[in-house]
This record gives sequence, C-alpha cells and structure tokens, in this order.
Amino acid sequence: MPAQVQDGLVSSTAVQQQIEKILQSREFSGSEVLRSLLSFLAKHYVDKPGEVVKEYELAVGVLGRSAGFDPRVDSAVRVHAARLRAKLAEYYMSDGSDDAILIEVPKGSYQISSRYRTLEAAPHQELSQPPAVAEPMKPSYGKWFALGVATAATLVCLGFGIWVLARPAQASAVVEAFWRPFFQSAQPPIIVFSNHRFTGSSATGLRYFREGIDLPSESNDTYSGTGTVMAVGELSSLLALHGRSPQLKRAELLTWDEGRDANVVFVGAPEANSRLREMAPLEYFKFKSSYEQPEFGTGGIVNIHPGPGEQSIYFGSDRPFAFDYAVIAVLPNLNPERKVLILAGTNTYGCQAAAEFILRPDLLKTLYTRLGVPSGGKLPDFEALLKVGISGGVPVQPRLLAVHIHKSAPASQ
Repeated sequence: MPAQVQDGLVSSTAVQQQIEKILQSREFSGSEVLRSLLSFLAKHYVDKPGEVVKEYELAVGVLGRSAGFDPRVDSAVRVHAARLRAKLAEYYMSDGSDDAILIEVPKGSYQISSRYRTLEAAPHQELSQPPAVAEPMKPSYGKWFALGVATAATLVCLGFGIWVLARPAQASAVVEAFWRPFFQSAQPPIIVFSNHRFTGSSATGLRYFREGIDLPSESNDTYSGTGTVMAVGELSSLLALHGRSPQLKRAELLTWDEGRDANVVFVGAPEANSRLREMAPLEYFKFKSSYEQPEFGTGGIVNIHPGPGEQSIYFGSDRPFAFDYAVIAVLPNLNPERKVLILAGTNTYGCQAAAEFILRPDLLKTLYTRLGVPSGGKLPDFEALLKVGISGGVPVQPRLLAVHIHKSAPASQ
C-alpha cells in the first residue's frame, strides 16, 4: 500500500510520478546510464523503504560490473552518483523549476530522498512509512574531452545547484586540514575553470580556434570538459559544507584584482586557462602545449628537474584512453596572504582525478607522507605529479609519481 504523507513527507505514489516526469525530461534524455540509475534507486525506495543501497548492488545491477567489483580501485559508482546529483540539480533549475516535489540523492548515500518545496504543497495525511535512512560512506571525490557535454554557463548554474541541493556529510580531519586556508579566509574563494576556444558549433562541427588565423568574432569559448564539470561540482559541495559559497569564473573573465585578493582554485588544462599560466608559475613542472614538439598534437607534462627513475616528460595515453597525468599544487598567490590551488591535467580525466585526490582522506594521507608532514599537519607549498588509470571513461587508481616542496614560500597553513 503506498505510503501517505504528513508534514511535508511524500508518498511513494507521488515519488513514482515525479521520478517518471524526471526520466522523461530533456535533461535525462541523453544519458541511459543515469536514467537506469535513477530508476533503480526509485524502485528500491518504493520496494524496500528504509533499507540502504550498497555500492556493490549498483555496480553489478546498474553498471554491469562483474561479481569481482572492487570499489577501492573502481570509482564508477561514485562518479555516476555524482553525475546523477548534478543532473537532478540541473533539472530543478530548468524543466523542474516549478515542480512541487524535490527528488535528491543526498551526499553520503546511494538512495533517493524526497520532500515538498513548501509545506503548503504537501497533502496532510497520516504517515505510514518512515523516510529513507542514508548509509554512511566514504566521500566520493571523485572521456575524452567531451565537446558539448557542458557549456560554461551551465557549469556555473550546475555548481550552484549542487551547492544548494546536495547536502554532504562532514569532511574528514585530513581533508579539513588541507582546505583550512580556503575555509578560514573572509574573502570567498574563486574557482576558475578552463574553457577551450573553438570555432563553429555542436550542430555544424567544432574545431580548435587558431590564434591569428580565425577571426575573433568566430571564437566559441562556451565549452568545458566533463571532468572539469565534475571537479567544480565536488569542490563547490565541499566549500558549501563550510559555509563558503565560491565564485565560479571562466578563465578569461578573472581579473587581476579578483585573483590577487582571494584564494583561487584553478581547475582544468592550462592550455585553456591563461590566468593560471600568468598567476601561478610552477617550478618543477611545465605543461607542454599540443601545438609544440615533441609529439605535436599531444599535450604533456614536462618534468623540469627529473629525479632518479623519473621521466623528463609525461604523455597520457592515446585513444582508447587508459591513463592520464595531472599536477596538484598549492602555491603562494600574488598576495602572500592568499593561496593558489592548481588541479590541472593533460585532459579532462586528469582534472577530475586531481580534484578527487584532494577530497579523499586516504589519498591525501599519501601526500602528507610523501611531504614528510604528519597527517593533518601544516603543509608546505608544493607541486605533485599524479598518474591516474582510466576505465570505462572513469578515472581510477590515482597515485603520486613525484612530490616537491616549493622553494619560494613558507608553509601554506
């Protein structure tokens, strides 16, 4: 028998109707995986109220993983759950902006919750089913540069939507320590995301903008990679947990005054982020443009001072992508009282992996160890090189290859 409602709680019948409306929306029309994931969670919500959903169930039942699925090395479920949260936020800012019922997947769980936007919208009837109980889990911080996946304008709205709708669990002590400068500053942090320049459109075809050849009026800089979108959403959610509503900026729109006076997080490839190249020069690594040799057409990370057993330059794999590289760095800003955090990959996989790395306590602890700092202690400014595997379009198994303490600044906290 369908559950009834009282004080804003939603009946299972109303939830099913709302889920069906969401599945038929344009936001979900292009992703069969997210449709399947939402349908699975909705059925579980109705059939097994209050029973937690396991990551293994979703991996095998929705994503088609084998019985040997290991969440420690395969983050596919966490990634798609984050995508689902983002897509729901997008839906409720567009087609669902007037819907009375809100469907959410709270951070820290793998099951839906429902509520009315206003108490006045809820029918007042007898309650016969308790709300779902969220299962505690490790925070998930966790394709080829996907043209047309998200425009920069959508990215700004999406980040804010995730901040409003996703209610994350409390961050761990080591994550809190790493992010302390960004939490404590009175000035809101700025997240600056890369957006490549193209000519054309998704309908007529896109190609990279050629400086000095193509007309400036033909420039199209509204596209960002899938991994960049994922990273910005996760970072916004963490900052919101601490009452810090970040400003989101396309790279070319950041002014010098804004960048100097705030803690800044650069997300995305430096090739599409001129402010990163200007404001935060690296001492140990350099990003090789795809327009430069060696390997013209392929971006890479140059190891300026290679140590024993290290390569002088690191290239990610070609299609089908199997691995990528990224740089994580905390550097002094132009204003020494502020910090710059760099999360940059040779492509969108590396960007997403870098963001996930600094949001996961188990991975952050390896960074502290490599820097010789007690877990949760004061970190010096540093530059680190990360290698990440890629499986089914999802970054997995990130590991540190090289870590260097920055010479030009004292400890970051």
